[in-house]
Amino acid sequence: MIVERVTRFLTSPQSDSFEDLALAAFAWQFERVEPYRRLCERRGVSPRTVTDWRQVPAVPTAAFKTLTLAAAPAQEIFRSSGTTQGEEQRSVHHQPFPDLYRAAIDASFPRFCLPYTGVAGRLPILSLIPARRQIPDSSLSFMADHILARWGDPEKSVTAFGPRGVEAAPARSWTGARQREGKPVLVLATAFALVQWLDALERLGLKFRLPPGSAIFETGGFKGRTAEVSREDLLARAQSWLGVPATSVVREYGMAELTSQCYTGALLGDDPDLFVAPHWARVRLLDPETLEEVPAGTPGLVCVFDLGNLGSALQVLTEDLGVAEGDGFRLAGRAAGAELRGCSLVVEELRGA
Repeated sequence: MIVERVTRFLTSPQSDSFEDLALAAFAWQFERVEPYRRLCERRGVSPRTVTDWRQVPAVPTAAFKTLTLAAAPAQEIFRSSGTTQGEEQRSVHHQPFPDLYRAAIDASFPRFCLPYTGVAGRLPILSLIPARRQIPDSSLSFMADHILARWGDPEKSVTAFGPRGVEAAPARSWTGARQREGKPVLVLATAFALVQWLDALERLGLKFRLPPGSAIFETGGFKGRTAEVSREDLLARAQSWLGVPATSVVREYGMAELTSQCYTGALLGDDPDLFVAPHWARVRLLDPETLEEVPAGTPGLVCVFDLGNLGSALQVLTEDLGVAEGDGFRLAGRAAGAELRGCSLVVEELRGA
């Protein structure tokens, strides 16, 4: 079955060909996701005509706000944060295969975020991300809970995020205890939560030095919540108040509409701002109007082909701008409304179909 093939490929890339698997996944999705099949048919596209994964029609993230894109009954329903446009404008990702989501985390997170402990390592983790009991429909909370259960030391891991945001007191107690122990730790945080925590430490005048080998996993997440803080300032403050250097801060690129994540290779000694996709995903940068691929060095919309999205839409066109470089890409901000004409036209096609 295609689900088993994809799951196996996540951990054993030699088990299949990406191209063969991508085409098989498209054929499977074509038969099962009705709005998507109608879009393809209107364009004269079908499994018989597609010979390359790049030819698989992309679905804009905006389509997840109004259409049900599901190849099987959903076992989990994830919603985007909705902080900028209100509840009615949240994307909804119907996820039939949550175990595939877990498998994608297991196959990528340790490599980029746990190089000092290995896959089997359990370490103290401080999570500044809401737990699933707080936000059941958050894919990020789903991920954080899984990371805590899979790699966290159950006696020394804490979630310090409440109804008003970061809970400074338990976070402070955890940090002090871990500093005294002197063993590597991991902090999970959105950029917004990390700023909240650093603000609290600064107000109290408390400076910590997390043990060597410690890392911060930062997911982004400023939009609509607070004034944008430059990345340089955030990294400088993390080093000043937590003793964690910029080379130990891993960035993650993900969203509710995607199952897989891209990471920076900071802990691997690679460029700390260059995102790399796992082997079961491909990233292209597309012209916002024509949706044609742009050359390296030219800003374009980030388009992700994610085999982990087998249950919804394999190729997802985001509203983020990026620039391709080497084997990865750099983020270049959010596209403005006028820059999303190509996305808007595809959404109208889907609705019309």
